[in-house]
Amino acid sequence: MNDDINDRLRVTGEEYEPDRDRMWARVADGMREPRVQAEPVRTGWRIPQLGLATGAALALIGAIVFFGQVLGLGPVIGPSPEPPPAGPGTRSEEATDPRTSADATTDAAETPTSEAEEGEETETAETAEEGSSPEAENAPEWLWTDGSVDANSGDFWSQANLFLKNEEPLAAVTIELRVAQGDSVEHTGSWTTADSYFTAAAVTEEDGFLVYRWTLQEGKVLPAGEYQLAGQFNHGSGPRSADEDRYSFTAETEGGEAGEVAGDFE
Repeated sequence: MNDDINDRLRVTGEEYEPDRDRMWARVADGMREPRVQAEPVRTGWRIPQLGLATGAALALIGAIVFFGQVLGLGPVIGPSPEPPPAGPGTRSEEATDPRTSADATTDAAETPTSEAEEGEETETAETAEEGSSPEAENAPEWLWTDGSVDANSGDFWSQANLFLKNEEPLAAVTIELRVAQGDSVEHTGSWTTADSYFTAAAVTEEDGFLVYRWTLQEGKVLPAGEYQLAGQFNHGSGPRSADEDRYSFTAETEGGEAGEVAGDFE
């Protein structure tokens, strides 16, 4: 019996064409009618009849809902719409003001340039000072010299150091150390780091100076390298000033190129 009812309901549902206007009119009429108290439920129904009625009602409701969705009468269930994308006028809280960004970029670009210009000016000034020295003007590229007072010099004894760096082998070298003779200056000794190439210092007194003079030994060629020479002497008590002391280097390469450098201990 239940199968027969289900078949009938299915056929009826397939042939059913709901009248939307009529359905809404009935709903409206029902809402306008006054409510009345429902009659007491009859207890005389048997359980099979109650189940049959419930099933038929559920089947009818399901058919109505199904066809309502197919015909577009009911609400459409679908995914929630996406929020609209941010348009051109949307501005993030962390957005940067173009003017501020441009100013910062300009400052960052100007700072290194200013520092570079200052560095170039300083370097140019230093180069100009070095170029103005007559000693630097006469110094060949292959010859470097320097002079200094030894750190072990004291109140009664001093040592003057001379340094030579030659990038070319030298066929002839003459080195002079001139120590001002004030304060009772007296020669006490001399030495070099290349005694096998230099002669022993010839010490003389000339024009108020104690002069130490070194030359290359006969037939020797001084290899390219770094060398040190020193003159030692006693003097009066107390620290001695080397402002009046002088030195000079005269050299000639194996190729015949000559060079001369002079300096002081200031």
